[in-house]
Amino acid sequence: MHPAVSVIIPVYGVEAYIERCAKSLFEQTCPDVEFIFIDDGSKDRSVDILKGVMADYPSLASRVTVISKNNEGQSYARRDGIAMAKGDYVMFVDSDDWIDPDTVEKLVGCARETDADIVVYDFWKEYGSRRKIDSERDCNIADRNRYRKNLYTYRAYGYICNKLCRRSLCEDLFFPRHSMHEDLIFSTQIIYRARKIVHLKEALYHYDCSNSSSSSRAPRKVRRSRSARNMMDFYHAFEGQPDSPVSGIDDELILRAAWVGITMDRTIFADYPDLAPLALSYKVKGGRFVSVPAQILMKILLKKYCR
Repeated sequence: MHPAVSVIIPVYGVEAYIERCAKSLFEQTCPDVEFIFIDDGSKDRSVDILKGVMADYPSLASRVTVISKNNEGQSYARRDGIAMAKGDYVMFVDSDDWIDPDTVEKLVGCARETDADIVVYDFWKEYGSRRKIDSERDCNIADRNRYRKNLYTYRAYGYICNKLCRRSLCEDLFFPRHSMHEDLIFSTQIIYRARKIVHLKEALYHYDCSNSSSSSRAPRKVRRSRSARNMMDFYHAFEGQPDSPVSGIDDELILRAAWVGITMDRTIFADYPDLAPLALSYKVKGGRFVSVPAQILMKILLKKYCR
């Protein structure tokens, strides 16, 4: 019999945090859950500490899996975890974060009661001595195109760790190569596939904002370049398909990548020769992440660049 939920946890360089994370998982009140830890080639003591915690919970031995692999990044670690998952639903926890003891029980209960494909829930942002709750802004499935668009204009959250979803939504997805905005690309795809999304207005997840080694702390130029490349790869993965996860958001993917190319990393245009003409093909309009003045300036610069 399949477990209700598969919790997937990538592990890399988190020896200071993994004990807290693992204990919060192993003390869940829901008994029908499996935990899949993907050691993404971690070079510190993260896995040793994890196994030490596992030894304190012998009754869970059959429900905990630890897989070690060469380092490929968090996106591919999640991909490998999904391939192993057996649960009806899938959720993700970053190994430097933690969840409340009844998190899985409440999420599964909500999903089953409402027949939701995705349950979006609120979360705490933890800053050491202070904290605040972040609540999803707009997750209305009635207009799925608008919801996906809102992910890219920051009117909705693209986080993966505040979403429980049916495992069937996670089959054959595109997973980006680079560690930046990979959550956004994952969320775009599962929202596109979902029939029903429910917002559970309760903060159950604790996102640790103090981890200075996180990939989100990389220099701004590096982060933006990685994001632009992920968005171009995402666009090309579904290019030419009339109805796909990128339908209706292709302008956001292209214009954001082109803006990074103009302002931060010109090598993007060499790596993606179609980027400049694609960006020029969109008419200037409001409501995009790239502002109207930036779009106008970008067109002027791109015309010179394309000569």
